Amino acid sequence: MKTTKLFNFITLLAAVFIMSCSSSESDPGGSGSGSGSGSGSGSGGEETPPTSITLTSDKSVFDVGGTVSFTVKTNQNTNVTSQAALKVDGTAISGSTYTPSTHGVFKVVATFNSLTSNELTITVNNVVTVSSVTITSDVSSATAGDIITFNAEATLSDGSKLDKTSDSDFSVDGKVITGNKYIADKVGDVKAKAVYNNVTSNEIVIQVSQVSTPTTYTKKAIIEDYTGTWCGWCPRVSHAVSLVEAQTDKVFTVAAHVANNEPMENDASRALRSAFGVNSFPTAYVNRGSVWTYPEPSNIDEAVNQASGNANAGLAINSMLTGDFMDIVVSTGFTQNLSGTKLVVFVLEDKIIYNQANYTSYYAGADPIVGFEHNHVLRYAATDVLGDPTDSTTGIHHTSFNVNLGFVGIANVNNTAVIAMLVDASGKVVLNAQYAKVNTRKDFD
Repeated sequence: MKTTKLFNFITLLAAVFIMSCSSSESDPGGSGSGSGSGSGSGSGGEETPPTSITLTSDKSVFDVGGTVSFTVKTNQNTNVTSQAALKVDGTAISGSTYTPSTHGVFKVVATFNSLTSNELTITVNNVVTVSSVTITSDVSSATAGDIITFNAEATLSDGSKLDKTSDSDFSVDGKVITGNKYIADKVGDVKAKAVYNNVTSNEIVIQVSQVSTPTTYTKKAIIEDYTGTWCGWCPRVSHAVSLVEAQTDKVFTVAAHVANNEPMENDASRALRSAFGVNSFPTAYVNRGSVWTYPEPSNIDEAVNQASGNANAGLAINSMLTGDFMDIVVSTGFTQNLSGTKLVVFVLEDKIIYNQANYTSYYAGADPIVGFEHNHVLRYAATDVLGDPTDSTTGIHHTSFNVNLGFVGIANVNNTAVIAMLVDASGKVVLNAQYAKVNTRKDFD
């Protein structure tokens, strides 16, 4: 019995002890648990209101018709643009963009709640557009081969007028020309327009008449001199050419520089050499039909005599430079049909300075001739070197060329000249020739 009571007493003590421990662990804060249920002071959970706002724009100067966008931010860098109210010169606008319909200076302000932004200034420029373009010419009628000059004037939306010749593109009969000048290369109505700032001008018409048809043509001749700065015997032909030029102005020279890394060699001179199979230097042809007899200075009559009497065909030349571009019009005239006739057109250059080898007694026997002036240098062939087919029926015909001298190694475009010749069907017999310096007109004679 005593044992049973003792066991029950011990069991009761153990139960009380366990309950006491459980109560302590479930409330670690003890009596302070009541105050621990809060989340802190009431004032710590509220946002601080903004004290200012700033207005900005994506542009401050633009043209009428453009749109400006505005942005409004608080001093806490919060974007409140969609909640702000905007006014331009005191007038409320809808949204945050503005497209003015007039030019001027505008003041813009934003408000948000009770805050007012800084004041922005935007400047809107008036847009002046091109209303029309007027083309004029220096002549209302011309003769084939004449140079016609065009001008362009723009009328703006504000009523002002400006000369826009240098900024316009001109076209003749639908073809754009270089610059504002045109060499008449046809007979009949020439129709011209100008375009400036995508606005096309009125059309003007110039009446171009045919030149007077000669009944005869003066006979001219050609010397083609195959040479090079490296060629010590070539000054002999250069001297002979100077003797011919002292006797007549009707013999023209083409100096084809070739071979041995010659600095003035080019596609045209190589093609000419190949066409005539020249392999010894110097070699000079007179009118392509015969080799100039050695010694050339003693046989200048072979060249001079070729330029005597009249011919059944003749040539006229006009050319002009616009920057590096050369426009050429070659007119050919025939007193009778000459079937198979071809036209050859070369561009030459004078006053090119290179030292010249010299094995002769000419030029004081100097070797080399320092600073020798090379003239009549073949630079470019506007046609095949043996000629292009051309209209050779009785009457006058006109052929035009446009050459970009910037691509053909010209040293000085102002020292260039044009030589043209009529040749037979083989290209190896010269019927007549003509020569004219650039920007110079040479009529039929």
